[in-house]
Amino acid sequence: MNQLVRPPADLFDTTIGYEDETGVRVAKNLSPEDRERAATLYKLFNGLWGLCVVVGDPGTGKDLFGNYLALQVKRLFPWKRILRDEKPRALFGDYAGLFNDKVLAEELSRMRLVASGRKRSEANIGDALDSAADQWVTEEGEVLLKNSLLYLTELWRYCYNREPHSPMNKTMGAIHKLKRHLDCLIVGTVQLPTELDKKTCLPWVDWKVTCTRSATNPTGFCYYVNKVAYDRRMDVLTNIGQPFSISFDAGLPRSYLGDGKLVLRQNGYRPENEEERVVLTVLRAGVDTYEKLVEVLEAEGDMTEDEILVTVKELKFNRRKRVLDYPCFFGVYNSKSAPQVQTSLRVED
Repeated sequence: MNQLVRPPADLFDTTIGYEDETGVRVAKNLSPEDRERAATLYKLFNGLWGLCVVVGDPGTGKDLFGNYLALQVKRLFPWKRILRDEKPRALFGDYAGLFNDKVLAEELSRMRLVASGRKRSEANIGDALDSAADQWVTEEGEVLLKNSLLYLTELWRYCYNREPHSPMNKTMGAIHKLKRHLDCLIVGTVQLPTELDKKTCLPWVDWKVTCTRSATNPTGFCYYVNKVAYDRRMDVLTNIGQPFSISFDAGLPRSYLGDGKLVLRQNGYRPENEEERVVLTVLRAGVDTYEKLVEVLEAEGDMTEDEILVTVKELKFNRRKRVLDYPCFFGVYNSKSAPQVQTSLRVED
């Protein structure tokens, strides 16, 4: 009697597909507010995959938004790997590693060699680099980028419209094409979307975030997230529907960052007003968290939370004082740091 021969198990794909997903997977033990925030981000960014460009003038908080989003995804969706092109501050916490030339050096060199072996015409060089980039993304790149958030500062360095044949441009184009397969959310900052390549980048952009800074609160920012589509004829990103706004105070103490402690840096500082005197008295009495500080002063004093926050930020951010230190969104990255991607990698003339 003939018996059916069972095929080897490795002939089949047993990983979860799109039709197998059963809802939003978030971190355990989240507060109701954090669960709502997680559901909002998951829905807003289409299941956390796609290409998002963050635009705005210098000083409007582009890098702040990129770090904010990477931090929230890391905290709310711990199964999502975080890749960056620059080192964050220690307050950011663990992340999967750097996505830069050191990671891609061998692959980019291979692309350059493949291209240099062809006839020295723009078409052939472009085709060779396209082929090499596509091959890398579907092999080594998939292992690196699968199920990740990739945060890139100054996105034009990777997809510059005046360097269409650079290895990095070709690589990013291949990544953009496979963003859904990679389950990768790519977030990049840029001042002008017109600096981005119209072949490898702009057609794949899903969202544009416009950055604005509060006129009344020096540490307040508001971001408008728009679903967009690329108009090839007009060469512009056109908005689809109404924007979704994300606002936060980057100077507000965050207890879930680092140890969450308020730390006095100058014990001999003399308060300049009554509010500073009250806040410093409570801190010197042993209170070391913002939540406890607000609780004590609202219950036993006559300061509102707004007054407490203004005083705390004055003690931390005023350059003449620097009396107090605490974890906040400003502390997770260095606003003066340069993207660690520019090296000697070039496409030979």
